[in-house]
Amino acid sequence: MSKEKIIAIIGSGEMAVILVENAKKMGVETHSFSNNLHDRVVSVSDQHHDVSVFDTDRIVEICEDIGVNGVLPTTELTVSIAAIVSDALGFPGMPVELSKIITDKAFVREKAKGVKELFQPNFIVWTVGDSVPANLFYPVVVKPTSMGGKVGVSVAENDKELKEALEYSIQAMPATKRSIIIESFIDGGKEYSVESLSNHGKHMVIQVTEKITSGPPHCVELGHLQPANLSDKIRDKVNRIIPELLRKVGVDNTTTHTEIKIVDGEVYLIELNARSGGDHIAYPLTELSTGYPYIQGAINIAMDSFEFPDRKNLKKNHCGVIFVADQTKEFEPLFEKCEQYDWLYKKNERTKDLHEIVNNQAFDTNYFLFKAGESIPEEIARVLSQRGIL
Repeated sequence: MSKEKIIAIIGSGEMAVILVENAKKMGVETHSFSNNLHDRVVSVSDQHHDVSVFDTDRIVEICEDIGVNGVLPTTELTVSIAAIVSDALGFPGMPVELSKIITDKAFVREKAKGVKELFQPNFIVWTVGDSVPANLFYPVVVKPTSMGGKVGVSVAENDKELKEALEYSIQAMPATKRSIIIESFIDGGKEYSVESLSNHGKHMVIQVTEKITSGPPHCVELGHLQPANLSDKIRDKVNRIIPELLRKVGVDNTTTHTEIKIVDGEVYLIELNARSGGDHIAYPLTELSTGYPYIQGAINIAMDSFEFPDRKNLKKNHCGVIFVADQTKEFEPLFEKCEQYDWLYKKNERTKDLHEIVNNQAFDTNYFLFKAGESIPEEIARVLSQRGIL
């Protein structure tokens, strides 16, 4: 029996699986597209199509034959592809021309100028092959302009470290990518990310996540806590700033993951991603903390059947993920016995030996997810306090 709605999911990886699983909860038929036949989504979606994600003409043709009702990306790589296919089929999606450059951090910084109450670091864009800049505004953050997940990110304190940081970014980039952004390091404060929904020109913040990070040199994310421990005044400020930022950039018909830093009550833009947050942030954490099915919201946006939730109905449950690695070894004793606690949502054990995390590795390392009510569980709070987080 055919289902009422059909969604096309462009790409593979864990986000593709998450999209498929949530669509099935909604009674939506799922069709995934990629030529990675070893990926888990192949056996999870209702039908997988062995086609390159770059072959947009073929994807459009298949989608027309199937009669899909919407198209979704899975990563930065497929944002523009999904936008092109959505536009060809007449579905809501990211504006096509914007989708092709939305991953460019320098472009977003330029568009974000003038957003009230939003601060930005000084920055320059360096092209691979040019002479290395000297006597910069140290310390600086060096990162590829179009990569996510803290890939190729370093903090440099001097000219020597800058050369090393540039080489680190180059090694992490595809050969086709030729630019690196160098920006002043925002000292102090804490890092956060913001999950939001955009539809037909309107924008709404759903949740703010507090990050546990390694700090310099690579600023790797070691855990995430929801909701972020913010005053009502600061939370209201974030709820004002992010929609204005999205309007200035031109983002529409998508979920958005925006990374910010808050220092002495001021909000600084780190970067903007026109897709759902990874590292378990968008799913399951945002749904666990707010009670709102955030990923299903993304699916409804793609199928043009979306309604914004009432903010008053969003819950304030505490939840989070802790990646247990060399940088978070103090969590190892708790990780070993976390099954005995009612707050455990999921445990993932990949190795008995702790390794250093050098970029975001949400599914390929040891971690545990927790869910609770109005406060962080005592056992977790105790370790977080030792790290100076609470």
